[in-house]
Amino acid sequence: LHRKCRKGDLITVVATLAGISLFFFDQLSPGGILGNCFGILAGLMVACAYLVVGEVDEETRMTGILLGQIFTAVIGLPALFFTEISVTPSAVISMVILGIFQLGIPYVLFGLAMKDGSALACNLIGAIEPLLNPVWVFLFTGEAPGFFALVGAGIVIIAITLWCIWSDRVSRLQEAE
Repeated sequence: LHRKCRKGDLITVVATLAGISLFFFDQLSPGGILGNCFGILAGLMVACAYLVVGEVDEETRMTGILLGQIFTAVIGLPALFFTEISVTPSAVISMVILGIFQLGIPYVLFGLAMKDGSALACNLIGAIEPLLNPVWVFLFTGEAPGFFALVGAGIVIIAITLWCIWSDRVSRLQEAE
């Protein structure tokens, strides 16, 4: 997009990638490699989306977000044929609640906010959301995240927080000049 990349941006991206990489050290197994590969691919696709959607009008951005969700559903549908499915009232209620409150509303709000943030800012802030997944799993199932996942989450949160503070100060100094 012909934007200048600052040294602090690169340091933050490297630190964030290092922190996220630590998540993969806790549960490396042959059965988990495919899931890890899909996770990495999903992250790359989200990063590409941030590069594109911030540069378009709001209607196109929201359409892109909707299409992304539709593509995700279509790609995920084959998993129905390879896994045992238990459709219970509580499972359906959980899917509806998560669909509305974890995906629907947040994606709309994030899509609206993207017009005011850079692709890097959206990407870094968006990286925090998956870090909360182990927290929710722990709260609802009691499955505790591993040591490396905790360290990685800490690195990512600290790197992004420091980047936000640094970026704000740089912006204010540039405006003052």
